[in-house]
Amino acid sequence: MIVFYGSPMSSAGRTHWILEELGVPYEYKRISIRAGDNKKPEFLALNPGGKIPCIQDGDVTLTESMAINFYLAEKYGKDLMPADLAARAHVYEWSFWAISNVQPLFITILEHVMILPEAERNPKAIDKARQQIVPYLGFLDDALRGKEYLVGNHFTVGDVNVASVIGLGAMLGVDVSERPNVQAWLARVQARPAFAKSLD
Repeated sequence: MIVFYGSPMSSAGRTHWILEELGVPYEYKRISIRAGDNKKPEFLALNPGGKIPCIQDGDVTLTESMAINFYLAEKYGKDLMPADLAARAHVYEWSFWAISNVQPLFITILEHVMILPEAERNPKAIDKARQQIVPYLGFLDDALRGKEYLVGNHFTVGDVNVASVIGLGAMLGVDVSERPNVQAWLARVQARPAFAKSLD
């Protein structure tokens, strides 16, 4: 059985979501960063970096949510990872686009809205990040025109990875109403039962 180490409201959410999509048995061990669970010797023995998510699948121990999700999709859900090489490359492309370009901007907003002490929060950093997000949302909206999903027009791990990032922005009040294709796509993927289960 897969052992999944994670916590709500973190990048572990995208791994929780893919586990629910796959329907494979797993044990969920919650790791509280605030309580210092990730610094405890037993967790560091498993994962010296002390990061979540982390999974154990037999002899395989993996960290980094994108790597975990690709692994799980390839091993347990072939329909979530395209067999076609070009389509698979586009899944990687969209996933890395989201985590390297868009997620850091949302993290900046998150830090200055709720994580940093009040005295260290900078409204200008929030405004700058919000402005930088606009062209990325436009790019995604254009790519989704006439499509239900990102790659091959069927649901893949790429949709999970990208929606987990864009959904964070929506939670932070980033308005996607002017991006109708993004708005419809996000509503479509978040309506999946696996997404709702991953929020528990």
